[in-house]
Amino acid sequence: MLIYDIEKRRSKPIYEYIYECIREDIRSGVLKSGDKLPSRRQMALDNGIAEITVSGAYSQLITEGYIESREKKGYFVAPNIEDLTGKVYEAAPKGGAASCRKERPDEKRGCSGNGKKEESDRNPVIDLSGGSLPEETFPFDTWSRIARRIMSEERSECVKAPDARGVERLRKAIAGYLSRSRGFSPNPERIIIGPGTEYLGSILLNIVGGGAMVAVEDPGYSNISELYENSGNKCLHIPVDENGLITDGLESLNLKLIHVSPSHHFPLGCVMSAARRAALIKWAYSENAWIAEDDYDSEFRFEGRPVPPLVASAPGRVVYMNTFSRTISPSIRISYMVLPDELYERYAEKHVFRSGSVSTLQQLTLASFISEGYYERHLNRMRNFYRKRRNAIFEIAHEDEIAGNFDCEGDGSGMTFLLHARKPVNDKKFINILKKNGVLLNSLEDYCYNNCDFFRNRYVVNFGSVTEEQFAEAAHIMCETLKGSYV
Repeated sequence: MLIYDIEKRRSKPIYEYIYECIREDIRSGVLKSGDKLPSRRQMALDNGIAEITVSGAYSQLITEGYIESREKKGYFVAPNIEDLTGKVYEAAPKGGAASCRKERPDEKRGCSGNGKKEESDRNPVIDLSGGSLPEETFPFDTWSRIARRIMSEERSECVKAPDARGVERLRKAIAGYLSRSRGFSPNPERIIIGPGTEYLGSILLNIVGGGAMVAVEDPGYSNISELYENSGNKCLHIPVDENGLITDGLESLNLKLIHVSPSHHFPLGCVMSAARRAALIKWAYSENAWIAEDDYDSEFRFEGRPVPPLVASAPGRVVYMNTFSRTISPSIRISYMVLPDELYERYAEKHVFRSGSVSTLQQLTLASFISEGYYERHLNRMRNFYRKRRNAIFEIAHEDEIAGNFDCEGDGSGMTFLLHARKPVNDKKFINILKKNGVLLNSLEDYCYNNCDFFRNRYVVNFGSVTEEQFAEAAHIMCETLKGSYV
């Protein structure tokens, strides 16, 4: 990351100041031959300037031979730069590159408050743990155009408090989309909009009934587990294997609600088998219980046909839940659930008179994005984008160095897979050492309630926001760490 103090440019054009700062970084050895520069977009974002300004600075540096552009790879400091500058690298001159730097309030010259250099400053951070998405995948032009149109043509609607269930137009758009893509046609009146699956989960617990026995998958999505555990309800953790939630013995547990992700389990990545699906539905009807079907990642299946949701077979017992955070952006905090008739009647008694929880403008924008066909076109682009990225990353994961240290585990869907270390290690030490070396990774044990031996030495790789080059670098660091006797 290259961040310069733009305020120090005085009367110089910004592009010229950026050009001089990078040139001095190269001359002084801060940037060395072969070092990769940020993309024009990233450089612009980091420094709060226009991309065209960065383009001007980079063009001048290319013209003078300080950097070079490599097709589809980016910008790099020119080879043999010592010869180009006519001198051996030396400290930055007074007033040169060092004075261009913008220091963070809590950090001077890369040191922490105790004067020690932080590990994260020595290594760029590669995040394999989070669920963020690349900036280039967001449909900025279409989204902003729709939002501007709505603000111009529907001002009175924008300032209205939304229905507790969500804006009717969005509920109808979601119903239409589910009918086309997931094989069931819900009543829009039964769709509830909320700012996240956890928010909707809390409503669901309330209408299922206080003190009800509930269950989650083990391992499973930790936020949902914490929500149910802290709700005042007794929460059980049901084990999962390669065929999904283990349904044997459910009848003896007196459960009223089970939260599952049958189409693509997180974090194991498995699909619930047909036999387990049938057993779970049979249990729900026989026990007068409910299934919360979290279909969070169903849109990203890269091999074979989409897996039918449980709700298509048991609409009277299944609460279907999904989110737009995975398909559009985590910043689009809009999720939804489809309630069976009986639960909707309970919801109407307790919640229908409350205010809506998601911005009306955002809901109207999303409604138009879906109903005008943009959402499904966006999904097609995203599937192609992530299919290519997944295939490239899987190729890297099967190269000799990585394959000699880790087994790659995962199916043909979603943006996560598992790496299983071939060598027994201490998971906590391994994760901490990686963090010190700039790689953020979660252990599968982080998602387990019962830490079974089977789940040790397995790591959840989320590749949604990393490039192939970043994954290759992270994998190399993981291999080197695994080889060390200190783990």
